Amino acid sequence: MSLLALIPVGPPDPDWAIWAPQTWAPWLSMRIFQALLFFLGAFLLDGAWRTILRRIKKEALKRQPVHGADLETRLDTLGVMARRIGSIVLYVSAFLMTLAAFGVQVGPLVAGLGIVGVAVGFGAQYLVRDFINGFFMVAEDQFRVGDSVKFGEFSGTVEAVTLRTTSLRAANGELHTLPNGEIRAVTNQSRQWSRAVVDASVARTADLEKVFEALRTAGRSVYGDPALAGIFLEEPQVLGATELSDTAVKVRLWAKVQPGRQWEVERALRLATTAELNAKGVELPAAQRVVGLDSESLAALINRRETL
Repeated sequence: MSLLALIPVGPPDPDWAIWAPQTWAPWLSMRIFQALLFFLGAFLLDGAWRTILRRIKKEALKRQPVHGADLETRLDTLGVMARRIGSIVLYVSAFLMTLAAFGVQVGPLVAGLGIVGVAVGFGAQYLVRDFINGFFMVAEDQFRVGDSVKFGEFSGTVEAVTLRTTSLRAANGELHTLPNGEIRAVTNQSRQWSRAVVDASVARTADLEKVFEALRTAGRSVYGDPALAGIFLEEPQVLGATELSDTAVKVRLWAKVQPGRQWEVERALRLATTAELNAKGVELPAAQRVVGLDSESLAALINRRETL
């Protein structure tokens, strides 16, 4: 028997027809072509999104050149987050469209991802809160690196700001790392201008006009100090008597200065104020101590003195 007689010459078996290349090759090639188009579109849109973000940054820096370095740092932080979110949305969308093109039901998949997202959200709610709060703090420019701030019981200089945490260096050198979600209120001491405040306590019997003149002289001397030139925004002013107690009167001297420079001005004003008050012989409040003794203790003290 010839081998040619063993080769079937009739029509193919219907059960095996679907495996023939002429059956599945056009379908697969079309789906692959669609997937390439989807991801190519995502790539082009991602590039366009990055270009838009760069132009937004350029325009923002052009409109506010005064805050160049700080504004650029803040825009870079926001830009990184916006680019990542945009890339994730575009490529995940391209992936889901590809699955739909191959006949996969993406509806249950999306629903399942939603359930997983809810579960992850409950588990990482504090982390998500930190990121959201950090995003708005950077977007609203509540503080910058180098600012002197107070976060509740913590105060110091901001050393680093990320979308999750903020690092704060205290005056004694301690470094506090605070989750952004835990920051409720921000007190920024380094924005636009600051005020140096010095309070001087004098005796109630002191001549207040002499005290005011001493403080004015101290303020003028510090204001004209070349070492502090450029720090003052206004000449120091004597506010007057701000507090009255049984033994003292508190007089206040203040000055409007550059942000974050109030502490060095306060030190200089205190030194000058002390020197002027001493030079003018202003009486300072004397500490008074009242000791009460009952009759028995007083009699014992007298007897002891007589014995000695």
